[in-house]
Amino acid sequence: MKKFVLHFGWKMKPTPSPYFLLTDDNVSMEEEVYELLLGKELSIKVGSKSTKYCVGFTTPKGNRISCPTAEVLDDKNFHCASCSSSEFFTCKAICQGDFCNPSSKETKEYCWKTKAYVYLTSIAGKIKVGSSISPIRRWIGQGSNAGVVIAEGVGLAPRALEHHIGTMPEFPLAIRINRKMKSLGQVLDKEKLTNEIEEAINLIYSNIKSDILYPKEKLTGLTFLDEFHGEINNIAARPMIKNLDETGLEISGEIVGVKGSILVLRNGSTFYATNLNSLIGSYIELGETVKKMKGQKSLFDFV
Repeated sequence: MKKFVLHFGWKMKPTPSPYFLLTDDNVSMEEEVYELLLGKELSIKVGSKSTKYCVGFTTPKGNRISCPTAEVLDDKNFHCASCSSSEFFTCKAICQGDFCNPSSKETKEYCWKTKAYVYLTSIAGKIKVGSSISPIRRWIGQGSNAGVVIAEGVGLAPRALEHHIGTMPEFPLAIRINRKMKSLGQVLDKEKLTNEIEEAINLIYSNIKSDILYPKEKLTGLTFLDEFHGEINNIAARPMIKNLDETGLEISGEIVGVKGSILVLRNGSTFYATNLNSLIGSYIELGETVKKMKGQKSLFDFV
């Protein structure tokens, strides 16, 4: 079946589960949730030189509005300039905690009334800092191995602390998808990871003062996220990477798991991986049978 991809994300109830939000076309309001369940057979195909369209925007009440001009986009965006400026949480993406420039009156009221948390999380061998009103949801969506909350507050304070910590070279604000891909198939050493985050906490508390930091002695233990990655952490080989490019994309197999936005499939004795976020705004052919895949062409398929 041919579908337009509006969104990729994670449902949190009853348990965290990855899904596509699909429609029949890029102007349709009829949405369909397509769950990416462990063990499910799946085939995804995107044609060569396929067009990517704006996915519209979400109102303060949570309603999706389709793009009024059905704008054609480049490969790296989900929204046109007009829809991006109308998106409820656009301001969150640019906020550094120095001043408030809200997307709307409703956004400002929400931000200044809703508690947000500053956290450390381990992704692909790096410890990053971030902030969120729902840390576990954010960790799962980022493909984290573990996370811990270190502060809480409202308004600008959590964002300001996040960016303050982010000025330290040890704590990036983002981890690139290529690094996440390269980490697939690596054994998760929980003892080593615990020690690394403890060292990170000690470094932060010895260098940064903030009214919203938790007292160090009251920090809770690490939350490990490996149970939400399916069988990805148990595979003994790095998957072949299949990227959506000008030649399109074709990937097929049994779902081994989803880590953040990375889907891993098993086809025969080979594992394949692709970034599901890259499909947002595209038309895809979606099937539920496994097709034979071509074998390895080059070592560059793995990097």
